[in-house]
Amino acid sequence: MLTESLCEDNIAMCVKDGDKRVLEQNDLCREICGDCVGQSCEKGCMELYAQDDSHQWKGWGSRVYKNKLMHGAFFDVTLLCTEKHIITFLQPLKEKYEMALAFYKSKGLTRRETEVVAFTIKGISNTDICKRLSISRATLRTHLNNVYRKFRDLGETPDFIPANRLQG
Repeated sequence: MLTESLCEDNIAMCVKDGDKRVLEQNDLCREICGDCVGQSCEKGCMELYAQDDSHQWKGWGSRVYKNKLMHGAFFDVTLLCTEKHIITFLQPLKEKYEMALAFYKSKGLTRRETEVVAFTIKGISNTDICKRLSISRATLRTHLNNVYRKFRDLGETPDFIPANRLQG
């Protein structure tokens, strides 16, 4: 039932031992990462795991990494860690990004506001958005303020864009 649920919900799953050797992958995980069963894994989610110093016990607990670029696409990544296993769940965000962008486009945003929103949805930093669009931070703030104002005027909240973006 778990395998069927993961497949239906488009969630990739991988089980590794304590040495990061892949014990099992579902089909979507094989599509994303390649067939890694029996091999030690050091890429993608394991890079996130290796760089994460925020947990007292490295080999215990859950970790959630939102909006991470791995293997050429964005994912929400969840790791469940025990002393014996690391279980990874990857939720692809491509479809969610497309739905969110279509939603924002339907709200009467300008072309530039839509470009800003497209980067913001993917978690691109304000500094990087400014570089990519060749605009100043003040101009970016103006675009974000315009987006928020349009939503306020509609009586809606742009849920997919965190409010703290105006401060960054």
